[in-house]
Amino acid sequence: MSDRDGKSVAGRAWRRIWVFAWTGGILFAAFDRCGYMLKQYGSIWALSENPLHRTIVHRIILRLPFSVAAVLALLLLTDALCGKSAAVAETASGGRDVRLLPGSVADRLQDGRYRFAAAWLLFFVSFLPALLGGYPGIFAADAPNQIGWTFSGWLTAHHPLLHTGFLCGIFTVTRTLGLSDNTAAAVCSVLQMLALSGIFAWLLRFLERENAPVWLRAGTALYLCLFPFHAMMSVYTTKDTLFSGVFLLCVLQLFRMVEKPEEYFSGRRQACVGGGCFLLLFLLRNNGFHTLLLCMPFLFPALRRYWKKLLLLAAALLLLYQFYNGPCLRLLGAQPGDAREAYSVLMQTLGRTYTAGGDIRPEEMDVIRPVMSEETLSQYTPALSDPIKNFFYTEAFADNRAEFLKTWAAVGWRNKKIYVDALLSTTAAFWYPGTAEEYLEFVCFDIEKDNPHYPHVRMTPVVDGLFRYYTAVGTDASFRKIPVLRELLSMGFYFWLLVYAGLYALYRRQYRKLLWMLPFWTYVGTSFLGPAALLRYAYPLMLGAPLLVFFLVTDEGRTEAGL
Repeated sequence: MSDRDGKSVAGRAWRRIWVFAWTGGILFAAFDRCGYMLKQYGSIWALSENPLHRTIVHRIILRLPFSVAAVLALLLLTDALCGKSAAVAETASGGRDVRLLPGSVADRLQDGRYRFAAAWLLFFVSFLPALLGGYPGIFAADAPNQIGWTFSGWLTAHHPLLHTGFLCGIFTVTRTLGLSDNTAAAVCSVLQMLALSGIFAWLLRFLERENAPVWLRAGTALYLCLFPFHAMMSVYTTKDTLFSGVFLLCVLQLFRMVEKPEEYFSGRRQACVGGGCFLLLFLLRNNGFHTLLLCMPFLFPALRRYWKKLLLLAAALLLLYQFYNGPCLRLLGAQPGDAREAYSVLMQTLGRTYTAGGDIRPEEMDVIRPVMSEETLSQYTPALSDPIKNFFYTEAFADNRAEFLKTWAAVGWRNKKIYVDALLSTTAAFWYPGTAEEYLEFVCFDIEKDNPHYPHVRMTPVVDGLFRYYTAVGTDASFRKIPVLRELLSMGFYFWLLVYAGLYALYRRQYRKLLWMLPFWTYVGTSFLGPAALLRYAYPLMLGAPLLVFFLVTDEGRTEAGL
C-alpha cells in the first residue's frame, strides 16, 4: 500500500470516528438535558429568560462540546481495549494458562473440578450481608398479595403463576410444620440466593471459556460481589430476581445461537436447553414473551439457513405461551391478568393532557369518560401510572377499542408536547442517571395484619450495622449525594452503556454484535411501556452489564461460544 493510500484510509477512519462521536454526543446530550429539564421543571419545553439556553434545543447545543469529546474519548479507549483484548485472547489460545489468583490454594480453586463450585460459593457468601442486615429478606412489592390472594381462594395470572406457586408452596410447607412466616420468607431468600449465585458463576464460566480479558473477568467478579443491589435483589421476594437471572441465561443462549448456529441447531440438547430458558423467561414475567417475540424478526434473516429449526423453536414457544394463557389457567382455576397493565402509555398521556389543561374536546371526552372518568384522569402522577390504572375500565375499553384509540391519537396530534412530556416523565428513571425517582426499599410489608391468609413477615436484622447500610443504599438512596457513585448506582447509567455498546458496534461495522445484545433492547422497549421505572424492572440490564462490556471488547468471529 502506498503512502497516499495509507493516508486516504486513515483519513476515512478519522472522518468515521468523528461522525459517530457527533452522533453519540447528540444522543447523550439529549438524554442529559431532557432528563435535567424534567427533574428541574417537570417539562422539557420550559423556557428560560437566558437566550443561551432558552429552549431544550439551546441546552442540548451548549452541552455538545463536552458530550462529543466524551464519546470520542470513549471510542478511542474502546479501540485500545479491543486491541489489547485480542492480544490476550491470542496468548490464552496459544496455551498460556491465565490465573486470577496465585498460590497453591488458587491452583486448587481454579482447577476445573472446583472452579465453578468455588465461584458459586463466593457469590452466595457475598449475598449474606444483605440477609443478615435484613433477615428474613426484602418481603415487599407483590409477594404479600400473591400469597394472600391465593390463600384467600383467588388465583390470578396478574402475577406469574410459577412465581406465585414458588412462594405459596414454601409458605404452605412451613406453616404445616408449625414454623413462622419469617422462616418461610428466609427459605425463599436462601433459595433465590442459591439460584442467583449459580447464575453468576455460570456467567464467569462463560467469560473464561470465551477467553475474555483477565481484567474483565476479575472486574466482573468484583462487580457481582460488591455492587449492593445484587445482594439486595438476591433476598428480594419478587419475581424480578429470578426473572433477571433467567434473562441473563437467555442472552447467553442467543449469543451461542448467533455465533455457532451449526452447533446450536445440530441436535436436540442445546435447543431444549435454550427452549427451557426461553420458557422460564415468560413464565416469570408477563413481558418475557414479548421480549422474545420482538427478537424474532431480526433473528430469522440472520439465521436464514436454519429458518426451519428456528421456526420450530418459535412455534413451540408460541404454543406453550398459548397453552399457559388458555387451558393451563382454566385447569388451575386462575383468572387471566387484566389487559390494562399494557395501557400505561394511553393512561399517562391522557391523564397529563387533562390535568395540564390540554385541548380535549367535549365529543372526545364522551369517548374517554366511560374508560377513564374525569376523577380518574385527575389522579395523574408523572412517574407512576397506578393511580389511574387502578380505575381504568378495561371492559369499556375493549367494547370501544377502535374509537378510543382514534380519539387518543387525535388528542395527541393537538397536544404533542404534553404527550412527549408524559412518556418521558414515566420512563425518565430508566434513561436519566440524575433522576431521584428510582428506589429499592429495604423493608418488609405486613398488610392485612388481621387476615390469617396473608403472610405476616417482620424484618428483624441480625447485624444492625448492615441494616443501616442497606437502608441508606436502598430506602434512603444516600448514594445520590456522592458524585460518580450516584451514576454507577443509577439505572440510567446502564441504559447509556447499552446505547454506547450499540453505537460502537455500528462504528466498527460489527453488526452481528447488535444481535448479541438484541434481548437487552427488546426488554428495555417493553419496559418503557410499563407503569413505572423501578430499579427492579431495570435489574436485568444492570445484571447484564459485564456481558455488554464483553460484547464491546470482543471481535466478531473470535468467540468460542462455550456455554
